[in-house]
Amino acid sequence: MARNETSTSSEGPSYQGPRFRPNWGAAVTCLIIGTYLSVALVDYEPAQSTITRTAPVAKNLVGWIGADTVWVLLYSLGVSTWLLPLFLFWMMYVAVRNARRLVATRVIAMIVSLVALSGLSAMLSGFISKSDYFPSGPGGLVGVTLYKGILAEAMGPFGSGLLLVIVYFFGLMFVITKDISAELEKIIAHVSDWRANRAKLKAEAAELRRKA
Repeated sequence: MARNETSTSSEGPSYQGPRFRPNWGAAVTCLIIGTYLSVALVDYEPAQSTITRTAPVAKNLVGWIGADTVWVLLYSLGVSTWLLPLFLFWMMYVAVRNARRLVATRVIAMIVSLVALSGLSAMLSGFISKSDYFPSGPGGLVGVTLYKGILAEAMGPFGSGLLLVIVYFFGLMFVITKDISAELEKIIAHVSDWRANRAKLKAEAAELRRKA
């Protein structure tokens, strides 16, 4: 009996999830701020800031507002300031591709990543001292407060570094990935496969030695 052409196909679910429109407002805002901050950072010199000089001897491509903004960010966050434009461009991409992922928890994860990187950078203060470029050192005021004021005495250098690396890693994972639990499961599965293959190779090598 011929199949009715109007019958419902079973090749896929009849229900399709809602499709979220791009959030163009958020995307354009992130693009403008990210581009402005990128240019300010690339062209920045300490001599451009009006905060430390009443008469700056150099000018930034985006003006004194950009130069002073960079000075404040470098003073506060240090090295992790360079993450800000990357995060803004990523949020622009997310706003266009999957606006549903623009949630407050992702913004919080970005802030946590910035703070963790500042703390890690502050641990390098023995190698990178304060300068006109880093007024508070490579970790900025946030990093110095976090590491030297809180973690150093309580956990020591190794414990502090381990904690900050883990927090930074998971913060970035949450920012970049769609589902952090699924990504962790993939990593665990890859590690398990690697261990299984390694054990198999060892067994084969032992068998070859036994036969020889």
